[in-house]
Amino acid sequence: MKKNLFMTLAGMAALVACGPRYVAPEAEPGSAIAYSMSFIKSVASTVNPDENLVISPYSAGVALSMLAEGAEGQTKTEFTEALNGCIFKSEDLGGNDTVTVNSVNSLWVDDNFSLRNRYVNLMQKDFDALVTTQNFADPATVKAINNWCSEHTNGKITEIIDELGPNIVMVLVNALYFNAPWLYPFEEFLTADAPFHGSLKESTVRMMSRKAYMNYAEYMGCQLVELPYEGGRYSMYVLLPPKGLDMHEVIGYLSEDAYKTALSALQSKEVMLKMPRVKAETSLLLNDSLREMGIKTAFTSAADFSGIAEMGPLALDQVKQKCYVEISEKGTEAAAVTSAQIRMTSARPAPYVKMTVDRPFVFFITDTQKDNILFAGRIMNL
Repeated sequence: MKKNLFMTLAGMAALVACGPRYVAPEAEPGSAIAYSMSFIKSVASTVNPDENLVISPYSAGVALSMLAEGAEGQTKTEFTEALNGCIFKSEDLGGNDTVTVNSVNSLWVDDNFSLRNRYVNLMQKDFDALVTTQNFADPATVKAINNWCSEHTNGKITEIIDELGPNIVMVLVNALYFNAPWLYPFEEFLTADAPFHGSLKESTVRMMSRKAYMNYAEYMGCQLVELPYEGGRYSMYVLLPPKGLDMHEVIGYLSEDAYKTALSALQSKEVMLKMPRVKAETSLLLNDSLREMGIKTAFTSAADFSGIAEMGPLALDQVKQKCYVEISEKGTEAAAVTSAQIRMTSARPAPYVKMTVDRPFVFFITDTQKDNILFAGRIMNL
């Protein structure tokens, strides 16, 4: 009988393994940005283009890394290539008194199944993971997993699974929570009703406003602005395409080179920025997106997860991700169950730039020290 592993990225996935083994080549650690861009493009291509999309490349990267550590042969090679040689381990994400950034991991194992000691030790040491044995036939286990997700996302993600099938033997979960105030908040008294021209509808939104010196650039017809959070390590980048440009084309242009070139073009300019309050949530099954990234064998009977357990065969059943983001005058709160400084210049004052985010746009919440994209989003309608 095939056994499945289920993994959650305040999400989930499930595994099954078997098949021939060979030694995968060692990969040098690669670019996390390149992996993130591949993940964003793959996910965006598999969902309705008119829907809002909030995803966490980082949360997915941690969960996939945990699986990769238990994979062998072709299965491991596919994980390594999809992750661009990166392994996302549990680490200090640099929170402080005002910025909360937590990434936590857990492995839930059926009491009729056992993991290799080496894998358990690796999960606890490198990923600081909670490893717990539960009766998967008991509905209380589903409740316990969902309660764990809710606890570690400040109640923003309260349910990631609704049931555990009879062949599921392990659930792997990464929960990522981010809550940070802007370094320079928007003044609430300036927020006013304004139109938002969505891809499907016109709506009236609460539009925030701030006029100040900001890191700003125009790249390939798009406007780009950086909004740093307190502490200097994290920033949100807002990318506003020109009117009439299809968002699918914008996402298609994303690459490591394009991302770094656009950020390198940022300069301190006086900007009149108007952008809407946002509250969005996305729930996704990532199986097709991961296959598009090259993780194919893991979902088949040829999968090799022999590094996780002797019992088997094992294969990946499902990978789910739920993400939540709220953007307001004070800052950003984001969850997934997956320092730039303002440069002031002394040059002669130039006319200020207007950037009005009143149509579909893209955002990234980035760890500027380590080039990790914690969250990314595409807002199409409000």
